[in-house]
Amino acid sequence: MSPEAGLLLLRAEHLRCLDSIELLADPAQNIIVGENGAGKTSILEAIYYLGRGKSFRPGPASMLIQTGQTTFTIFGEVAEPSGRHRLGISHGRDGLQAHFDTQAQATLADLASALPVQIIDPEVHQLIQGGPQGRREFVDWGVFHVKHEFINEWRRYRRALKQRNAALKQGLAKQAVMAWDPELIESGLEIDAARREYVSTFMPLMSSISTELLLNEANYYYLPGWASTDSFSEALSASWERDCTYGATQVGPHRAELSIQSDGQAARNRLSRGQQKLLSIALVLAQSIFVARSQKRKVTLLVDEPAAELDTVHVHKLFEILSCEELQLFISTLDLDALPVTGGAKVFHVERGALSTLI
Repeated sequence: MSPEAGLLLLRAEHLRCLDSIELLADPAQNIIVGENGAGKTSILEAIYYLGRGKSFRPGPASMLIQTGQTTFTIFGEVAEPSGRHRLGISHGRDGLQAHFDTQAQATLADLASALPVQIIDPEVHQLIQGGPQGRREFVDWGVFHVKHEFINEWRRYRRALKQRNAALKQGLAKQAVMAWDPELIESGLEIDAARREYVSTFMPLMSSISTELLLNEANYYYLPGWASTDSFSEALSASWERDCTYGATQVGPHRAELSIQSDGQAARNRLSRGQQKLLSIALVLAQSIFVARSQKRKVTLLVDEPAAELDTVHVHKLFEILSCEELQLFISTLDLDALPVTGGAKVFHVERGALSTLI
């Protein structure tokens, strides 16, 4: 793996409290130090937005635009196995605009492919506590990065689902609605197979890290979005009356779920919030490491204020795992001394939205 792999350069302008910053990143460890409200999390947010096309914080994209400005822009240079790339994304009156190398109208998938990014933040427990959509998106992020054809089948499925649901809402005849079933089934089965394979290969590492952090074994089950006793085709036929009632397709990969259990119960009901946080951290860690290892590339992992969320024992355990060479880390903290960081990290200081390099 190239020593330059990962995010090399980040520039952000008019993003929340950040007027204009430039960050020359270390390929391994980057620590961002500053007081609360100084802009630490906004820097992590800029990196995440560049690789995801959305924020990890709630609210519309317009909320990210600095007061008094009309547009925020984020630019980055990354190095990956295919070479160096220049990424850009902005949001203003014309909506979201993405750029990839010389492509003026790039897709978010282009950015995501070039900059695989994950985050551990104070709301990470929502991966357990929240609804199935978050866990479904979590699985799909991993599948996207290890099976590059997945995005085409996912788009194909979403198009067919949108058309089928539109026909249901309009109250069209059964024959007109089910005209979309062959494409829905074909693409849906491809999605289901890719997810199943990913979860089964990812599960040993997921179980190992979750046990190490939580000291309590969790079990993971992929549920396809329809009864396991039926084929997808049979499930669609059996769901016809419900589909008509709700005006939307009630079965399929868009209803899939990663069921997470502890001691035979749903983890969100069995585990405390602190335990949910540890299990969620383990899931994000395991997925980041798995994608990095399987693709032989860096994954950029953002960690927001770990010392504020974890006790000393678990902070040390976290950093033992974070020493994995496949990850590029960006860690925010109030106090550098609170982190068990070994030598080699690049340290930045942010104050009132202005960034400077300390080490």
